[in-house]
This record gives sequence, C-alpha cells and structure tokens, in this order.
Amino acid sequence: MAGIQCPYCRSAVALDRIGVHFQKFCSAIQSESMRDASMKKFNQFYLQLQSHARGEITTEELQAEANELFRLK
Repeated sequence: MAGIQCPYCRSAVALDRIGVHFQKFCSAIQSESMRDASMKKFNQFYLQLQSHARGEITTEELQAEANELFRLK
C-alpha cells in the first residue's frame, strides 16, 4: 500500500490509514478543535485519494495536495 508523509508530524502513513492517523494518532495534533479541523480537511482530501486509487494522479501529486490542504495556518 502506497503512503504519504503526514503534513503535520511528517511520519509515513499508509493511504488507507491516513484518516485514522488524523483522527487518533498524529502527535502534532494536540487539541480537539485542531483534530476536528483536520478531519474536515480529510473529507476534502478524500476526493484526491479516490483520484489516486483510479490512477488519475501520482503519489507525488497526492503528497503535494495533502501538503497544500493541510498546511498549518
């Protein structure tokens, strides 16, 4: 299973585990409000995951999308 680096903590995460990582395991997400915000962003990112699964975008493009979407503000 392909993976990307978590945009928050930079750990390697399998694509099928990224949602759970944001929801429960990312050490860089400290507050409940930040965790909620990351899950809302993940729902947007899910469309990109589907494109990757169909072979429409590469893993590198997926990583770039994740970095852009989850950029800490």
